[in-house]
Amino acid sequence: MKKSSVALAVVAALAIAYPAASWVTGKRLETKLTQSDKKDVLFSNFKIVKQTYTRGIFSSKQESTIEFDVASMSPAAAPMSLQDQSEQGEQDAADPQAALDEQQVMPAPKLIKPLQFQVVNYIQHGPVPAIFGVAAGKIETEFVLDATTKEEIKRIFGDKKFLEIRTILNYGGGGKLQISSPAVNTTVGMNQDKLDWKGVNLEVAFDAAYKKLKFDLYSAGLDVLAAKGATSVKVGETKMQGDAERIYPDGFIYLGTSKASIASMSFSNAQAANKGFSIKDISLESTTSAKNDLLDSGLKFGIANITMNDTQIGNFHYDYSLQRLHGPSVNKLFIELSTIDQYKNDPQKMLEMQKQWKEYGIEILKHNPVISLDRLSLAGKNGEFKASAKFQFNGVQAQDFDNPMLLLSKIESAGEVSLADAMIDDLIDGSQTDPDARAMMRSQYYSQIDAWEKEGFLKREGKVLNSKISWKNGQLMVNGKAFPPKPAVDPAALGAEAAPMEMR
Repeated sequence: MKKSSVALAVVAALAIAYPAASWVTGKRLETKLTQSDKKDVLFSNFKIVKQTYTRGIFSSKQESTIEFDVASMSPAAAPMSLQDQSEQGEQDAADPQAALDEQQVMPAPKLIKPLQFQVVNYIQHGPVPAIFGVAAGKIETEFVLDATTKEEIKRIFGDKKFLEIRTILNYGGGGKLQISSPAVNTTVGMNQDKLDWKGVNLEVAFDAAYKKLKFDLYSAGLDVLAAKGATSVKVGETKMQGDAERIYPDGFIYLGTSKASIASMSFSNAQAANKGFSIKDISLESTTSAKNDLLDSGLKFGIANITMNDTQIGNFHYDYSLQRLHGPSVNKLFIELSTIDQYKNDPQKMLEMQKQWKEYGIEILKHNPVISLDRLSLAGKNGEFKASAKFQFNGVQAQDFDNPMLLLSKIESAGEVSLADAMIDDLIDGSQTDPDARAMMRSQYYSQIDAWEKEGFLKREGKVLNSKISWKNGQLMVNGKAFPPKPAVDPAALGAEAAPMEMR
């Protein structure tokens, strides 16, 4: 057979096979995209109200109306505790008329309506979706916006697509989500302020069960300059990278690390006495790990350079950690709290859940978890403020949960604080431009410091003040002294009060 005949046969076979492969792939995609896992807590607050799916050989279109339950995430959705319910019941029983009057006077709670939004997915079927590469499918997602919103967006972005959302789905499950917004240099608002938005790109890779995630975000930043040039806001290069792995198939908790940074942020006003501020090299790092069902989680936040009103303040750090959290109990507690809204009208179910929460709490505290302020500091060229502390429950028993005072007595905490006088002077100079205001603040500060030094709550070492703070057995101690101090008792006053009593 001639080579040309073989080539024609291959082309013919592909011409027949590719539509069939695309049809099969499209059918699989339809099944995947139209099913919703109601058991997964990650999507428990979302509900598909309406959905249509139009499938073709090489492409399909999915239109969905999705409802997001805002009320279940509102603090108002939190249930009244058993103790509060009991106390309220006793009050109502003691004075039924007052309870009735209160119901008539108090306004009914406002109902928070679920938020609905419409989404359209334009799906290209594999094996080679829209000549993009080998994949099960490519999805372009758009939000349905009203005419007014579209007009406002067009004023800023013109003919550019303000937001692009693309998802690549793999044959083996999982895929990659890509979100981007284009750079634009324009004017905004009634005053035609100048906006230089330098765009943003976000990429999130995920597996079939959303168990493993890997994300990467980058933006070159933005500049906003007032029309008359008096004020400006600037945000520098922004980055975020990280990975996360879901530790429990039915939960919210992810293990992993993430790093985020912003090169700089500033606000300035040339016409104001207080000219503004600038901060540089902002960083945020988080890590969560697990060992033998116990979770450790830590966060580190830092700013390398802070300037206020042309005065250099220094650098700032805030680091904290959670240690020895019992993962299974914390996970179950989070799950039940996320579904609590559906049981709020079922008193029996709520009672059962609250009893269960008590068991989770006992199990969590049994492992003596620790909340630690590892570092809180503000360091300048002339001095530093720094603090550290640890907070934990110790020796908690099941019966302690029936008496809040017993539970409070099991709290133990210890920490240290130090502060240089020069640090306060720098902060006052940076925040106050008026000399009289500076003098008044210094006077108030040092008079309070002098009083605490005399009472022993502050100890001075040169130009640095120190305190050691502890909480144990329900008592706050500062440098070994009870705080707040108990008022002194005048024996003469006691005698004067006792005399009339003896005459009677």
